[in-house]
Amino acid sequence: MKSALLFAFVLAACGPTRGDNFGNDGGGSGSNGSNGPHGTSCSSDLHDILDDQGNVVGTCPADQGCAAGVCVGACQAAAASQGSVGCEFTVATPSFYTTIAPPCFAVFLANNWPKDTTVTISRGGMTYDATTFGRVPDGTPDTAGWPLVPATGIATSNVGVFLLSDDPASQNTTPTTCPATPAIRVTGGTAVYTQSNDATGIGQAFHITTSFPVSAYDIMPYGGASSYLPSAELLLPTSAWGTNYVTTGPQPTQGVGWGQVVANTDNTTVMITPKTALPSGPGVAAAPANATTTYTLNAGQYIQWQSAGDWSGGVIASSAPVSVTGGTTYLCKGSSTTDTSFGQPGGCDSGHQLTPPVAALGSEYVGMPYETRRANLQEESIVYRLVGAADGTTLAYNPAVAGAPTTLAVGQVVEFEATGPFVITSQDSMHPFYVGQYMSGCFVLGGTRSGDSDCLGDEEYVNILPPAQWLASYTFFTDPTYTTTNLVVVRKANSSGTFADVTVDCLGTLAGWMPVAGGAQYEMTRVDLQRGTPVGTCTNGRHTASSNGAFTVMVWGLAQYASYAYPAGGNVGKINPVVVIGKQH
Repeated sequence: MKSALLFAFVLAACGPTRGDNFGNDGGGSGSNGSNGPHGTSCSSDLHDILDDQGNVVGTCPADQGCAAGVCVGACQAAAASQGSVGCEFTVATPSFYTTIAPPCFAVFLANNWPKDTTVTISRGGMTYDATTFGRVPDGTPDTAGWPLVPATGIATSNVGVFLLSDDPASQNTTPTTCPATPAIRVTGGTAVYTQSNDATGIGQAFHITTSFPVSAYDIMPYGGASSYLPSAELLLPTSAWGTNYVTTGPQPTQGVGWGQVVANTDNTTVMITPKTALPSGPGVAAAPANATTTYTLNAGQYIQWQSAGDWSGGVIASSAPVSVTGGTTYLCKGSSTTDTSFGQPGGCDSGHQLTPPVAALGSEYVGMPYETRRANLQEESIVYRLVGAADGTTLAYNPAVAGAPTTLAVGQVVEFEATGPFVITSQDSMHPFYVGQYMSGCFVLGGTRSGDSDCLGDEEYVNILPPAQWLASYTFFTDPTYTTTNLVVVRKANSSGTFADVTVDCLGTLAGWMPVAGGAQYEMTRVDLQRGTPVGTCTNGRHTASSNGAFTVMVWGLAQYASYAYPAGGNVGKINPVVVIGKQH
């Protein structure tokens, strides 16, 4: 049902300024588009200078990157790209199940550069020695046995796993503390924490800087199948943050919903107009529904609202860039292919995802189903979540999806199910919207496919990136503590209507492509890196994927009653001119 909350959207003074290397079809690199001298632009990995035909005409030195068609400092190039690769991240500790002390919170950093990168991690004015809690994966699941990150930092083509915090008393049926001593081990961990459903308050985030660009992901709890209620997300560097958001996140089912806003600049004013009332807590005034409430944050601070209900569809505006995250402490989600005889869809998990700024939302997306877990190998019915960012949005699906919404209003939240891949579009870039995807619980009709764990995977929620934000290369990390790792890859045809090959380091050129919506624009394939045992030469850890065209990768890690997912990366640049403003009744 359309929300009664009133909003307005206004158009910025100018249209999208983002250039790319694939026309208007995405795959570029923010301001690194075709706006350099003599029509030069930049490769997706920021290492090469391209001419107006996409040919390499220069390569930047190892300590530099390409921005606007010229070589600049590597971190400067990454910041200009407005992508998920960067040198500065400010990361809040996610909320968690409120009767369990905060478990192990970890961040993965994948080195994207041909130089070793040093890592500095601080919180609340205190700097921590990353060489004492950062680990380098060695292909085994024994994190405590991995070598420590050296003083020289994360080597090129490698990954660092940084165990940030836990509560020493964190436990469910087994300990959910970190497998080795984290940076901070203290009662309450680093979360806004009261062990109740009212954990609303002001928190202090981790500040992470690197000497060269990295991709970053978080996971909580860290520990794979031995953990409890895991969820993960792709982190965005501060250079990709925005000042205008329509809030998103998973639907709270049996748990409570929560939201966070993180600042990176002192005296940042945050104005929120929620659809449902947000509670008060220490240092945080209540935010009534359908009204605008103003808060002020300093660098590294974040507001957390707990027991926030389903906070999707609210509006946030800020005086300086912020990051916004929505989550739930206990996600129990089924679909029409869930075996309901167990009384619940699975073991249930937590869920949290960063919200893209309004300007980064697309008007076209590809529904990209994860690999089926069913014994008969028939596709699962998958639940998708839409959030509108403009009134009068009309939606079209190819192929048609029964029961899917055909219109959206600003702030409206709708869920529907689909089997197989599809394309969803609005009428134009003036009507952007958000798409999220759930994995349902592990109890699937007909049981789990042969050779897998008895109950493979569990509830998870993940953002889907629009094709306009896809890239031509990715560096990403897969968690060695998960028994199954699967990649969902979708590629887009180039201007001549042909598809470029996509390669993954340990698999080579990918095959098995299937058409999406007739196959004129998109094709999809799903490949295993590991399913119980490694596939070919693949092991979990750092990986790369590349192409001469735009494509996207969704990473899925699954184990018994556990799963995580995140996009391997992408742009977060401005691709629409819409600004959403919350209005009081």
